Amino acid sequence: MTGSPAFISRLCDADLAALTKRWHERSYRHNELIISHGDTGRDVFFLLEGRARVTLVSADGREIAYRDVEPGDIFGELGGIDGIARSASVVALEATRAARLSGTAFRDIVMTHPTFAWMLLEHLSAQLRRMTERVFEYSTLVVRKRLIVELLHRAEKAALVDGEVSNLLAPSLHLRVALCAGPIRDSLPHSRTIRNDASACIRVRQFPLHQTWFNDGRHGGERR
Repeated sequence: MTGSPAFISRLCDADLAALTKRWHERSYRHNELIISHGDTGRDVFFLLEGRARVTLVSADGREIAYRDVEPGDIFGELGGIDGIARSASVVALEATRAARLSGTAFRDIVMTHPTFAWMLLEHLSAQLRRMTERVFEYSTLVVRKRLIVELLHRAEKAALVDGEVSNLLAPSLHLRVALCAGPIRDSLPHSRTIRNDASACIRVRQFPLHQTWFNDGRHGGERR
């Protein structure tokens, strides 16, 4: 299974032209906020270059990463739909360029471009399914298994071939993987152990993920 194509790349020419005619582009510095948690804006964003992360900080100061935003992705669409205050922050992970579409323009395009509206529904469906998977993972898997599953999600999204999991555990990615694996109260397992387990799963291409870790009888135990 491969990752889904970026949202913008799936749009037809007419829909893309309608967006580009009404959005405004802006550049963001590394670590600059694009969307702030609690903000009441209804604008919708499209990442054009760089990378960003959707995060929320808990009451005790822990950062929880919901997902990474890649070029071509849409974000902030929930506020554009329901007008409720932003449920999370989005921060640039590097020098980033994004397009900003006003809430009014977003609603107009949804109402007048049915293919765009359908693509938006598919996007929201995929996000809901992914969130359901994460709730299950956090509720049933201990830390080591959550880290392995997070690596497998990343390998699946990137459509990695056999044996190419090592790059996912480069030192620069350790914190990113840990944040996306959810709350962690005990020490992290050694990266070599996780890499060996994840490599074995990828070699046999045991996707979807539950075939590897949810059916092997080893995922029980106390949640951590």
